[in-house]
Amino acid sequence: MKLGPRSLSALAVVCASALVIGSGPVGASTTRAHETGASGASGVTATAPLTVTPAPLPKAGSVVKAKGVTRTILAVAEPDNSPGQVLYMTRVKIAPKTKLSEHFHSGVQVARVESGVLTYKIIQGTATVTRSNGAVKKFTGPTTASLRKGDSIIETSSLVHFGSNKTNKPVVIITALLINQGAGLSTPVGSAVAGTRVVLPAELVITSKDIVTFGVNGLNTMGTVVEVGSGILEGVGGSLTGVRATLNATFLVNYLSGNGTWNATMTMSFTDGSTISGTMSGATIATKDGGAVFGGTIGVVGGTGIYKGVTGGTGIYTGSRAGALGATTLQTRTELHVLGL
Repeated sequence: MKLGPRSLSALAVVCASALVIGSGPVGASTTRAHETGASGASGVTATAPLTVTPAPLPKAGSVVKAKGVTRTILAVAEPDNSPGQVLYMTRVKIAPKTKLSEHFHSGVQVARVESGVLTYKIIQGTATVTRSNGAVKKFTGPTTASLRKGDSIIETSSLVHFGSNKTNKPVVIITALLINQGAGLSTPVGSAVAGTRVVLPAELVITSKDIVTFGVNGLNTMGTVVEVGSGILEGVGGSLTGVRATLNATFLVNYLSGNGTWNATMTMSFTDGSTISGTMSGATIATKDGGAVFGGTIGVVGGTGIYKGVTGGTGIYTGSRAGALGATTLQTRTELHVLGL
C-alpha cells in the first residue's frame, strides 16, 4: 500500500498527558503485551518524551478573520464517547474573488453550503458530495467540483484541498469538525507553509511496544509503541539533499477495532549526531485487508548540533502498514518545514 506525499495528514501539535499502562475501565479484563526488538541498523534508541502543554480550545463565539475569510465558532463540545477529541461547529464566510490556501483538516469535517457557489479543488484524496437533491458522488483528486446552496461535503483527514469564491457574492458554509484536542482547525500545506523543507521517506520497524487490550472481545488497545528507521532526504535542496537520516518516534496509541488516535515525540537524527525534534498528533484508520493507514501533523520544537538554531516549524507524518500493529514494517513519509535553518 503506497501513499502519496501528502496523504492523511491529521492533527496539529498535542502531546497527551501520561498514559497509565494497565489502567482500563473498572471491571474490564485486561491483557498486557510487551515486546522488545533490536534497535535497528542505526543503533538509535527511543528518545525521552517531550512535555508540551496543549493549546487552549477556541471558544464558542470567537471570530477569526484572514484574507477575505471569516470563521465564527458557533459551538464547541468534548464528546464523552470520543475522549481527547473536540467537536466544533463553525460558520465560514468567504468574500467574493477570494481563494483559500491549500490545506487539510486534521480530522473529519462535514460542510454544507448555505449560500453562494464554492469552487472546490481537491489536490489529493477523495471527498463525498451530497447534492441538494440527495444525489451522492465521490470526487477523487486532482479534480474540481462546484458546490451550491444545499450541497454538502465530507472531508476526511486524508484530503488536501482548497476552496475559492470566483463570484461577486459571498459564500457561506456551515461546518462540523472533529479533531484532537489542541489541533488547529486547518493546517496549511504546500507553498502556504514557511520554513526550510525537509522530507524523509523511511521504512520503520517497531523496536518495542507495551500494549494493553481490554473491553468487549479485547477490541480496545492502549499503550506505547517505539518505531525506528532510516532513509535518504529527498527534494530539499542545499546541503540536506541526499543525506541519510534516522527517524525515531515514541507513540501513545488509543485504538478501538484498529481505529483511533495517537500522540508522539519524534527525533530526526543525522550522521554527524545533529538532531531535529518535535511532537506529533494524528489518527489511524484500519483497512479491510487487515492493515492500516495513518497520518498526523508535527510541531517542530528544536534541534541540536548544527541544527541548534532551529526555532520551530510544522510538518506532516503519513504512512501505511500491510498488517497488524507490530506484525509488519511501516512505510512512512515525514515532511517538515523547519524555521531557523
